[in-house]
Amino acid sequence: MEKHQFAKIQFLLLVLILSQTGCARIFGWDIHAPGILSEQFLQSTQALPQRIALYVPPDLFRYESRDRGSRTADPQTYHVGEAYGPMMVEAFQGAFDEFIFLETEPTEAIMRRYGIPYVVVIRIKEFQNRVTWRGHAIKIVTEAVTLDSHLEECGRFEATGISDAEKVFAKKGGPQVNLNAALENNILAMINYLQDALRTGTWPESQLTSGKVKP
Repeated sequence: MEKHQFAKIQFLLLVLILSQTGCARIFGWDIHAPGILSEQFLQSTQALPQRIALYVPPDLFRYESRDRGSRTADPQTYHVGEAYGPMMVEAFQGAFDEFIFLETEPTEAIMRRYGIPYVVVIRIKEFQNRVTWRGHAIKIVTEAVTLDSHLEECGRFEATGISDAEKVFAKKGGPQVNLNAALENNILAMINYLQDALRTGTWPESQLTSGKVKP
């Protein structure tokens, strides 16, 4: 077989592979956060003497974003929910003396059976990704609805977590660490709000931002 014919076959095979798999799978970024809270978070969070339950809808664990952050950036897939869900469970375990994780949607019967005075339901409202030549910023906005034992709404509020760092994609594991930091900042804001509300017995609507921190 002549060289030019062999080269033509190689090119056609490459085109066929790309058409079946997509460039994003070969050349893009598949970003999975570590999904664990930092030692700083665990050490700074004091457990509140309170019994509380958490319900995370199943679709939250599957939440993904393909926001590439800019027109010139490589394709990116952020596996947000798979990390955020376990981190939220870990945070509740450390923030409250008595914690119950509900795997099914809460009902009054469940609330009575386990003596749960409050259940918090979490959902992701917004995920933003911004990529520049020098930096990478991630923002996640979630909503937490607190229900009492009769499933009456006590409070509804938003928490915002942001992480902004430079030259993230030039570092091994940089995007993953940056995503993890944004998730932790969001969770910190939410936990602080919940603890304050339970201490004071007030549930005002509010939007909290933990601020920008570099991972």
